[in-house]
Parts: sequence; C-alpha cells; structure tokens
Amino acid sequence: MNASATGRTLWIVNQYAGSPRHGMEYRHYHLARALVAQGHRVVVITGTRSHLFTRPPQISRPFTLETIDGVTYCWVDGPGYERAISLGRIVNMAAFALRLLRLPVGKLPRPDAILVSSPSLFPLPVAARWAKRFGARFAFEVRDIWPLTLRELGGLSTRHPLVLLMQWLEDFGYRSADVVVSVLPAAEGHMVSRGMDPAKFHYLPNGIELDGRRDGPAPEVVRQAIEPGAFTVGFVGTLGRANVLETLIDAARLVAPDGVQVVVVGHGPEREQLAARANGAANVAFVGPIPKEQVAPALGLFDACYVGYRRSSLYRFGVSPNKLYDYMAAGRPVLFAADAANQPVQEADCGRTIPPEDPAALAAAIRSLAAASPDERARLGANARAYVAERHDYARLGERLAEVLLG
Repeated sequence: MNASATGRTLWIVNQYAGSPRHGMEYRHYHLARALVAQGHRVVVITGTRSHLFTRPPQISRPFTLETIDGVTYCWVDGPGYERAISLGRIVNMAAFALRLLRLPVGKLPRPDAILVSSPSLFPLPVAARWAKRFGARFAFEVRDIWPLTLRELGGLSTRHPLVLLMQWLEDFGYRSADVVVSVLPAAEGHMVSRGMDPAKFHYLPNGIELDGRRDGPAPEVVRQAIEPGAFTVGFVGTLGRANVLETLIDAARLVAPDGVQVVVVGHGPEREQLAARANGAANVAFVGPIPKEQVAPALGLFDACYVGYRRSSLYRFGVSPNKLYDYMAAGRPVLFAADAANQPVQEADCGRTIPPEDPAALAAAIRSLAAASPDERARLGANARAYVAERHDYARLGERLAEVLLG
C-alpha cells in the first residue's frame, strides 16, 4: 500500500481502539475518519480483546487487516481477560506490545507519523523504534495518566514493580516523543515534572462527530422505558464503577415524589449491583445496550442527562468525557457531578454542576432543572450544542491533529 500523492500516513497505536462494528472506544475511529476526509491515510493498530467491545473482531491470523469506513485497522490477536482492573489485563497489555515486535510492518504503508495512546504504555519503545526506522514523527498521547492512576486510585506503592516499570515507560514517552498530546487540559505541569519539554505539549480533547447524528428514529426499547409525563434524567454508557451510577440511583429515590424518572441505558460489570441498589425504586429503569447510531436519537428522549465522576485528586488535571459531548451534541441540559480542573458545563452554561458522590446535591439539581421553564431548558440545550460544535467537533479536531503530527 502506498500513501496518496498529496496525503500523509499516520499510524495510531491504541490497544483498545474500537469501531461502530465492535463497540467502544471511538476516539481514534473518529479522528482517523476526519484525517481520511482530509486526504490522509490512517492505520489503527489495535488489539482483538477489550472489555469495552460489544462484538469482538473475528480474525483467523495473529495479524489481520480490515478496512472500516476508509480506515485501515490492523488487528493484533492477544489473550483475553475478564475484568478491566485485573492482572489479566496487565498480561493482555504486555502480550500486545510483545506481539508488536513481530508485526509485519512492511505490509503497512510507510508512516509519516506514529502516535501511541495510553493508558497502555508498553508499546512506546516498539513504536519509538518504528519511528526511527521510518524517519517518522513520534507522538505520545496521554488520555489517562499511568502509573499515577495505579497509585492514587489503585493504592499501589511507588516501589511496586508494575509502578516502577510504568513510570520508566511514561518518562521514556515524554523524553522520546517529538510531540505529546493529551485530552487533559491541565496535565502539562505533571508532564514537565517528569522531564517533558513544555514545547512538546498539545491539548486535544475528546469530541463528537456531528454530521448526521440525529438521523433515524429513537430506539423503541428506550421510548417504552420512559414514563409519560415524567421529567426524565438519562444515562447512556458503560455501567462501571467509574461512572458513579449509584449516586444517580440514590438521587432518584430522593426525587421520586417529584415526578422524576431515571433511565439507565447500557451494559457493564456493575449492572447487577446497580439493579440491586435500585430494587424497589419504581422510578428507575434499566435498558440494555443500544447500537451507536441510536445513541443520539435516544438522548433526544431525555429531559436532562447525567455525567458523574468520583472524588479523586487525579481530576486536578481535568476531564474530557466522551458521553458529555454526546449529551451536549444532542442539545440536552447536563447534570455534571465532578470536582475537576475544568468545568465544561459551567463554562458552556448548559446545565448544573454539582459536587461528586453527593445524592442530595444531585437531587436538588434535578429538581432545579425540572422546575425550569421549557424555554430555559431549551436555552441550556442550545448552549450545549453550540459549545460542542465550536470546541469538540471531530472534523476540527482532526484538522488540529494533522497540523500537530503531519504538518
């Protein structure tokens, strides 16, 4: 394969990159599509096993090429694992990096730039070697700061062997990369403290693909879950610990007398625990996962949407939640429960910002939105849509990434 005469070629190494065919995560699919639309060629090098996939890729060889919407996916087979936080996942990460050593890179288009995306840091040395071999620009993208996350959330010691290894890899990335990209707006100080030249830093948040988002009917399964006449707060995404859905369920009990309903759409490891917690709460409904193309129409059925974070010092670097931009693009007022360096809902004036893990505060914010006039809620929704269109449209983010990496 050869790059076009005018376009450039980018390799994106993200072990957990997904697609609409397979499930989350979607950042690099959308960025790749934006780059392809500009005339560039993109190869996404990713793994076959992810706890976020709803339909894993079907491959018959250790390395398989597949074209998805103009983007070349190079699937690297690896061992499975059961839980996102587990020894099995660490083994999965290490195995992926080791198999990259045997990747037949000669069958791929010669790269002009190679981007390695966290949280897995194991591919960094392999990609740095590729970049040197091909004379390509080398970029390190930080979406989750490891091993700091393992220390502050996982409680691991600074002397734990895994932390020591990942610390070396993180520092290697900052030193070796030509460019460091991050979704975290306030992460530069940490990176500089680990040896990064501040001139390397570029902020590139998560985003949304706006074109055609609201086409098609809303899924009937979500429509049927909504009680007529109720003020409905919705959540669409992974039912995992990180999304703090127990706070939303506890708040739902507090607002039950006020004609408020909560609808939770998705799947994940916390599904059974959350259902047990909601047992007896008539105003909480659970709906299974829906196809990606139905998310935007489903969001249009809700009166407001919820995004929650745990209280953690890690968020001093900022947050960039994909689901927030989904909600904003759908023109929904947002309930944003987070204590973070950035406060996008407050900045956009598109909902209510409240402390994390506080059901009473969340209940009060829900009541406040429910009591607002339809015109006021429409204003908040319009603000949300305008904000995300200006700052988080993947077409624009793709242009920025091309400028940073491809010149």
